[in-house]
Amino acid sequence: MRFVDTIPGLNEVFDTDIPRSSVVLVTGAAGTLKSGFSFQLMSNYLDEADEYGLYITLEQSKENHLKNMESMGIHVSGRVHISDFSDYRITYGDFPDDLLKLLEQNILDFKEKTGGKCTCIVIDSLGALYSLMNIGENELRKRMYRMLETFRRENLTTFLILEEEKSSGINDSSTGAEGYLADGIIELGLHFKGNVANRYIRIRKMRAASHSMEPWILTVSDNGLKVFKGNF
Repeated sequence: MRFVDTIPGLNEVFDTDIPRSSVVLVTGAAGTLKSGFSFQLMSNYLDEADEYGLYITLEQSKENHLKNMESMGIHVSGRVHISDFSDYRITYGDFPDDLLKLLEQNILDFKEKTGGKCTCIVIDSLGALYSLMNIGENELRKRMYRMLETFRRENLTTFLILEEEKSSGINDSSTGAEGYLADGIIELGLHFKGNVANRYIRIRKMRAASHSMEPWILTVSDNGLKVFKGNF
């Protein structure tokens, strides 16, 4: 099973699969389907693989996240474990500086429990993670880099969701400061043409993979998300 075969039409955007053990940034403004895209990718992949995945939600409760997925017709695999960190936020308020270590250990413990069969994770979202840490920007990024390098060595394919404050639009080539952390950047956005708005997906970069650089339409169907060629 390939990651690019998990969402109808995504295999037309990619000629080759998303490389295993990559760190992939899924970025976009509010309402661009970042959580749905990442969850469907993981859930459908794991349904066809003898592997497990961990979806970490730092803002929504597990129940609200599942309701959101259900509303979009996205299948929930029994091989996906959802770790709800909202309880941690209530308990601790402002997290200690070692939150990244706590998060890393949570992930590595889950991999051990699955007998090493946990192969992919989603962290939703970086913005929520940053808001819980009271350290300087440079130190934060150093710690993030070290944590992600651990995940690469553990052969974990990692998807990091990052919400932008505004929609960048198709003609904006910026990727944000977090781009240096990632092997790949998947941009989800909104394109306005007159009174019509379309969600789109564009692959900014994906190391060791062949892919289109053009925007493709991303839409919600009765059975989850779909990707298809559109005119922009």
